[in-house]
Parts: sequence; C-alpha cells; structure tokens
Amino acid sequence: MPKVQSYAPAWLCRPSPGAKFLSSSTQTPEQDLQGGSKSTSATGPTRTIAKRGNEVFAVIDNQIRWSNLARLKDQWEQQAKQKKGSASQPEVNSDRSEAPGYRVLAVPVYGVIKQIIPSPNGAFLAIITPETVNIAVLPDSSHLSSSTFDSIRLKTYQLGPTTHVLPEAPVVSALWHPLGLHSNLGGCLVTVTADAAVRVWELDRNNHWSFDQPTLAIDLKKLVDGTSCDQDFAPSGFGKNKGFSADFIDMEVASACFAGSGSEKEDAWAPMTLWVAMKPGDLYALCPLLPSKWQAPPTTIPSLSATIVPKLGVLEQDPEDSDEGLIACRQQYDWLAEIDEQESFALPSSAGTIQGAEVFTRPANPSAIPRLQGPFRFETGDEIDDLDLCDILVIAAGLNVEDLMMGEEEELAVEATDQEKLSATVLSLTSTNGRVHVCLELDGVEGQWLPKAKKNTFRTPLSEPADLVLVESLDTAKNPADSTTWPIFTKDVHSRYSFFVTTANNVVYLSLSGWVQRLEAELQAEDTAGSAFRLEVLCDGNVTKRERILQISDTDITSQNEHLSGSLIFNDFDLGYMLLTYHPSGPHAAIMNSPEDSLTVALDKSIYEQRAPAPSMPTPPPSRVPYQVPAVFYAASPLDSFIEKHVPHRQRHTLKEQVRLSPATLDLVATAHRVLSAHTNALERAASDLFRRCERLQGEMKDQLKQLSDVAERVKGVTSEIGEDGRRKEGVRSGDALDKRLQAAQDKQSELNRRYEALRSKVLNSGGRPLSEKEKSWVREVKALSDSLRPDNDQEEDSQLVPRIETVKRLALDLMAQTKSISSKMPSPDPSSPASPSGQPKVPQRLQRARVADAMRMVERESAVIDAITSRLERLNTSL
Repeated sequence: MPKVQSYAPAWLCRPSPGAKFLSSSTQTPEQDLQGGSKSTSATGPTRTIAKRGNEVFAVIDNQIRWSNLARLKDQWEQQAKQKKGSASQPEVNSDRSEAPGYRVLAVPVYGVIKQIIPSPNGAFLAIITPETVNIAVLPDSSHLSSSTFDSIRLKTYQLGPTTHVLPEAPVVSALWHPLGLHSNLGGCLVTVTADAAVRVWELDRNNHWSFDQPTLAIDLKKLVDGTSCDQDFAPSGFGKNKGFSADFIDMEVASACFAGSGSEKEDAWAPMTLWVAMKPGDLYALCPLLPSKWQAPPTTIPSLSATIVPKLGVLEQDPEDSDEGLIACRQQYDWLAEIDEQESFALPSSAGTIQGAEVFTRPANPSAIPRLQGPFRFETGDEIDDLDLCDILVIAAGLNVEDLMMGEEEELAVEATDQEKLSATVLSLTSTNGRVHVCLELDGVEGQWLPKAKKNTFRTPLSEPADLVLVESLDTAKNPADSTTWPIFTKDVHSRYSFFVTTANNVVYLSLSGWVQRLEAELQAEDTAGSAFRLEVLCDGNVTKRERILQISDTDITSQNEHLSGSLIFNDFDLGYMLLTYHPSGPHAAIMNSPEDSLTVALDKSIYEQRAPAPSMPTPPPSRVPYQVPAVFYAASPLDSFIEKHVPHRQRHTLKEQVRLSPATLDLVATAHRVLSAHTNALERAASDLFRRCERLQGEMKDQLKQLSDVAERVKGVTSEIGEDGRRKEGVRSGDALDKRLQAAQDKQSELNRRYEALRSKVLNSGGRPLSEKEKSWVREVKALSDSLRPDNDQEEDSQLVPRIETVKRLALDLMAQTKSISSKMPSPDPSSPASPSGQPKVPQRLQRARVADAMRMVERESAVIDAITSRLERLNTSL
C-alpha cells in the first residue's frame, strides 16, 4: 500500500515552469455562467494527459503541449542555484528564466479534445474529440528537446473522414491493439463509438486509404442477434437510415478495453479479447478480435494448443452430452490449425514489439468476425437497475505454466509470482456516482464464432447471459449522491492487481494483491474440505485496500465544473514514484513510497511503536497537504475581455455615449454584475481560506513554542546538578548527569545488540530442511531403544533387554581374554619357513588369470540383468 510522502514538488508549483506547463492562461470563473464551459464529465472520459517515458503531453486551452519532466526539474534546480548565487549578475540568464518550459504542438483539430492516447512505440498520438479522430505523427524526443520553445506543427491524418463525423455516434474509446504491428510507419487502432460500433484500423503512412476505411467493422447491435457468420454485420454508413432498434438504449457504450496487454504471464485469449461496457450495466466480449496481421507472444500458440487439443479429445469421446460445446471446440481447432499451417516470421526488437513474438495472418476460417459473448451481469442489490457505468478495467487470468509444460523436458522461462497470478479474470467497473464494482469471471472467455449458414448443423443461442461474481463495491467520492463525475482507471506500474481511480476532485488507490494471493491459494488447494466456508469468509472480509492519494478542495479550482484529467504514474530515478494529474487551473501531484521501501518503512514503524513516548512528550501535529496558491489569484480579470465576450458589436458604440436608462443598459449592468460578483466571490473564498490558514498557523506556532519551552526546561533539569536535599541547584550546570544517562543508554543498546545476535544465531542454527517420515520413524525407534536400555525403565516388555546386553558385554570380555591368551602361547613365526608371510607359497599366474576371468564374467552377467530390469521398469512407467 503506497503512502504519500509529499505532494506537488517545488518544480511543479508556482511560479516554476512546471506550473506554467500544466496551467491555463485564460481560465476565468465567469465561464461557469456561459454555456461553453459546462462540465463535460457527464459526456465521456477526460484523458487529456499522456506520457512517453518522462515526456508528457497535455491538453491546455484545447492545445497540445509537450514537455519533459526531468528537464523541468533540472531547469528549476538551476534557477534555484542562480538565486542562491551571487547577486552581481542578476540578468545574465533572464531570457532563459522567462522561457515557458514547454512546446506547443499545433494540430488542425476542430472541437474540444477529450482524449489523447499515444501508440505503444510512441510514434503516433491519437487525438479524440466528440466527433472526430485524428492521428498525429510525433517527432523524436531529441527533436522536441531542442533549445528553442517555438511551436511545432505536426503531420496529422484524419481517421475515417466519412465515419467519425456523426454527432449521434461519438467515439467513447480508442485503443491501440496490443497484438497489432506498431512501427514508425503505422499501427493498429480500435475505435468504439457510443452506438455500439467497433472498427479496426490498420494504419500505414504509405497508404492513405488505410486512414479512410477500416479493415474490420462490426455493429454489436446486429451481432447480438446474429445467427450466421455469413450475415452482414457492418455498421450503417453515413447517410443511411438506421431505423429503430430496441437495443439502442440498452447497448449504449460507456467504455471498452482489452483484457490483456500481450504479456507472457497472461492467458492466451486475453490480449485478443475486447470487453465492452454498456451504460445500463451489461458487459459483452468479442474474442478473438484481431487485425489482418498480428504478432503472437511466444507462449500464445503453445498455450492454445495445450488447451484446445485435450479439450477436443475429451469432448469427442462423449459427444452426446455437449454437442454445441464439441462444435465450438472444433471451430477453435480449425482456427488454430490454420495458424499452424502458416509460415511466420519474427519481428525485430523495438519499442511496441513483444519480445520473441512471431507475425501471423488472421485466419479466415471460421470467420474474421467473432461471436458476441454475453451479456455478463452482476447483481448489486439496489433497486435501480441502470448502473450508469463509466469505465472498465479488465485484469486477465494468469498463464498456467504447469499445464502448458506438462510432458515437456525443458521448462518455459516465464516469471510468474504467486502475487501476480490468479486463475480468474478480474473486472473493475466505475459509475457516475464514484462507486467502483469489483467482479470475477470464473469460466473464462475463449474464442467463439457463429456457424456457417449452409451447414446449419447447430444454432448458437442468440445471447447467453452469464453471471459475474460481485466481490465488493466501494465509494470513492465523499458525497456520491451529489457527485457528477466520470471516474477513470489508471493502471499501477508495480502490480497487475493495483490501480488508481481518478474522479472529479480526488484520486484513490485500490489494491487487490493481498486478496488475490489468498484466493489463488484457496482455489489451487488440493484439500477441498471446508473450502466453501473459507471462500465465503475470504470474500466477505476486506477484499480491496483503499488509500486516498489526492483530495482537491474547492478553493484550489476556479470553476466548480472542472474535472481532473486521467492520472499518470511515473516510477523513475529522477522523478521517483509519482502520480501526476491536473485541473485547468493547475497541476496536482503526489510523491509516494515505492514497494522497494516497504520493508524499511515497516521496520522503522515497528521500532517507533516499541518505543512508546512518555506521557509528557509532545506529539507532532498531523500532516496535511501543503498550501497551494489558488488559481484565481493568477487568473486574468474577467473585465479585461468583458466587452469582447458580453457586449454585442452593434451596442459597443453606446459605451462611448452618455448612459441612458434602457433595457439594453439594464442587461449590460446585470451581466457585468454577474461576472464581477462571480470573480469577487472566488477571490473572497480564496482570501478567506488564506486567512483561516494564517490563523491556524499562528496557533500551531504558539503550540510549537510552548513545546520548545517544555523541552528546554527538561534539558535544563537534566544538565543541572542535584543537591543533597534532592532539589536542583539553579545556575549550576554539570555534565555528569547527562554523561551517566548517555552511558546507561549505550550499555542498554549494547545489551540489546548482544541479545539480538544470540537470538539470531539460535534461529539460524535451528533452521534447515524438515525431517522426512523415515527420519522421524528412525528417531522414534532410537528413542524407544534408548529408553528400554535404561536401568530404571519400568516397562515389562523391555525388561529382558538389560540382562541380555549385560550377557553380551560379559561374553565379549571373555572372548577378548581368550584371544590374548592364545596369541601369547603361539611361537613367533620364522621368516625362512614356508608358512611365514615372506615365504608364502606362490600361486601360478595361469590360475590367477582364470579366477579373474570367472569374476569378470559374473560381473558382466549381473550388469546385464540389472540393465534388463531397468529398461523394463522404464517401459512400464511410459505405458502408465
């Protein structure tokens, strides 16, 4: 669980270049009175900030800005050093200090930019407005990091100039396909519109037609009622009459995402599964959704083969029980067989390319358009049926390496820890009231297709509802009933099962890592006795760990309709573990402790808990967010542009004439009063907040001064000399008492270290591998034998062993005495006699060779018998 160490650093606060980079220069409070600045949170997500390494792209005043955070930090440090340096050259780098610190990327986009999504290799930037989609070619970071800060005009292509131009079908999600071929010349983008239309665009800069027409277009409202793959599922084009559909409201898309990212730790079907969340609460899945050319991770094809082939063999043995399942599995087998027949080629390793991936062509059999699986639903227990969903995040099931490598001699090099592996799919959903729903899909989503019309062997049900297991529902907003927000998910960089949720005015961290580890251990347990009870207790307990990272107050923004942009997570040596987001009024950041420091933090916490403070020790004040200057103090006055915005051109000449009482003059005065009152109201709220903070600061300063005086008195009492009557002698100071206390503390510390080393050595010596069952039985036998040999043993069955051991000892002593007496009576041997060792009879060499040959034949015969038995045992094991 990350803890916030500090909030926005100095290089992101005013008047630093970082604050200018993420601050609007024209945001004024009176925009709330106009129709153009109404909250857009209820119409779609706000992902107007993106990253490419340490580079950040942000949409400010509907223009895209670029900057490098490491560069901004270095620039701020240089300015701080110059301020601390000599004052003899104050204007040497004045031009450099006035530099904005960012560059404007000019793009010919008309409309409010709602989302910017960079490609996996960082070569393109998808720019989404409510009605259009544009693909901008991003320059290299070295070109953007030049010494000048002039604006750059980007090469831009409009995606679907006759498709994504309809106001009734805005683009809600634009996703770069995780298995697409991404290079500097193109990539694969999947767009999902609100009218449930999915389009796959395979972009190529050398082929402008690829930006005009998608390679695959699917209308989910047609596909949900489809019965054959030969039907036309293409969405209705521009100018065509779509007609009435009962699914128009139930299938209004809120968001979409892919289940996987192409990692080797994920299930093979996950990166080709598109999950689509509808606003009322239904979920649908398209699997497999692939471009015409796609890259397969090294574990995808072996994993699919290890899953489909055994399943098909089991279903063919008893086809009557699951006829439809058998035909669906045969479709998967035919689809996989077409992939195996292809000649793949490897991709060169580059950004956006999966390591070790191979390129395949999308199979044409059974069909390029998969079957729509769902709807997937879950029960919340509320009376309201419509959940009004906003965003979806899917965490794919982990790859089962043991089943994949069953029967193989070589082990697959896949790193998958227990914490990052769960044999079920986790789905997280957000709604407009700020609530997060965490669900489980236990059956898994596999590739499915509709049957051919000419065969007509079976009919797949039109739509099979499936139930999801609702694990927990959490609130992220303080007032869910009064909140109008569009919560957005952001993945964590440290754990697959941790993520951030960004609402209109706060950011919350949610983690499922600990619960997932316990759940997987229970699901994979061999002993199922009491498993149902344990699973019920596990799901009813604390499932999700929640930590509020940022909370934006009303005084930090100039407009109540502002919405936080989707958060960015950095884990860099220069920036640390940092969360970054922004309002149009300014940036907001939080520096958190990384998991690498968790052990150190836990150790320090345990040490401080053991050292409980004395009752008289002062307690430090609670930590809080540092004061940020309200943006209204830096915003331009609304009266500067009052005439251009509120006075019609035909009435401007009357401002130079004498004031006359008329309805037009009354309207002008009333408008000026509303604008000025809104601005002064914001100024009053900011000033009152600053006044309250100053008063609180004075009180805290008084408390700290009091604590300092108390500490000074205690130090004075320690260093003063104590008289015979037990009273302290005023004005007499001695270091003996302090030296004694210091020596006592050092002695105590040495004793603690000695005890710690003794315990540590004892624990290390007591460790080791546990005893086996044979070793335990041998220990029990030795113990029983030793107990039976004791003279004070009272057991009747072991009473005969004592006289027996005594008899054996006596016989051994007698035999030793007889041996010594016989050896003493025997004469000493003569060296010249034939019986002496030196005069032993010689054995003929022929007889020796014959005996050695006989021995070798016996050894060879025994070896042949052993080899025959070993080979037979191996054959028996293979047959089993």
